[in-house]
Order: sequence, then structure tokens, then C-alpha cells
Amino acid sequence: CMLKGKVISLRPVRESDLDYLREVDLDLESRGDYWPRSIMPDVAFRRAFQDTGFWGDSFGRLLMTDANDNVVGEIMYFNTVQYLDELEIGYRLFGKGHWGKGVTTEALDLLTRYLFETRNINRIRLCIETDNKGSRRVAEKSGYKHEGTQRGAFYHRGRHHDMELYAILKDEALGIP
Repeated sequence: CMLKGKVISLRPVRESDLDYLREVDLDLESRGDYWPRSIMPDVAFRRAFQDTGFWGDSFGRLLMTDANDNVVGEIMYFNTVQYLDELEIGYRLFGKGHWGKGVTTEALDLLTRYLFETRNINRIRLCIETDNKGSRRVAEKSGYKHEGTQRGAFYHRGRHHDMELYAILKDEALGIP
């Protein structure tokens, strides 16, 4: 494992995970109400893994695993806009059976700390659909501050949705006065 918490660990994607991840990605209904529904072509998905292992400066994808190394979700970071000194994090659990157990909060805490300790960035943001109360709770429990509403910013399931912008600064996350 790469980052170990009390409830879960975060580890890089392995080649042996690809078929499972691909099936999860193609199951649009398993994405729930808030995860984007775009589909990456299989050849591009596998090429991205071969080229980078889903890990680099501008994008990284880690799997959330339980004590038995069962994959329960994923968390990723990616660049936002070129002129901002920040990364964005996105996350999802694979199945409602993992909801409400602190898995996502711990994953967010682990990755936030790791990114601030290893990257020269000052902030990390989350963009959360307004109706996604669970994800908003995760952000708040992890110390992310609500900065505003991005009106009509996300096109999903045939209409535009408002997104809540949350962010945390390096000194806040690392407890630097």
C-alpha cells in the first residue's frame, strides 16, 4: 500500500486491477447520481495506464482498499486551470455498502496530506454538486472550507447543475500556524 489509514489504505492501480476498473467505469448506473457519465474508450484507458500507471504531475488515481486489499473505491487528483496554484480531488465509492463508514473522509485526508507534503501547491479544491450532501459532509469533516457556488457549472444527466466549491490551504491541512 502507498498510504495507510485506520479504515482503508490507498494504493496505486495495478495491471491486475484494470479489468475490474474498466467494468466499474462502464457500469453507468453504479456511478450514482453525481459521478460524471462520460466514457473513455478502452484503448485510451489502457494506454493511459501503460504510459503513466495513472500517476503523474497532472493526474493521479489511487484505489481505496480495505484491510483485505478489496477495492472499495477510488480517489484521484488532477490539475484545474493553468494559472491557479492548486489541484482538484475527486472520489467515489464502489457501492452503497461502504457509505457512512468514514472511508471517503479518511481517503481524502490521506491524499490531501500526501499532496501537500510532496507537491509545491498551496491549495486543493473539491467541486461538489449542490445536492450531494454526503460529499459535502466529507469535505467539511476534512477541513475544507466552502468558498461559493458555481452556478450551472456541471452538465449532467441532461441539465446544468450548480456546484459547491470547497478548498483547503496547505497551512490549514498541515496545521502550520
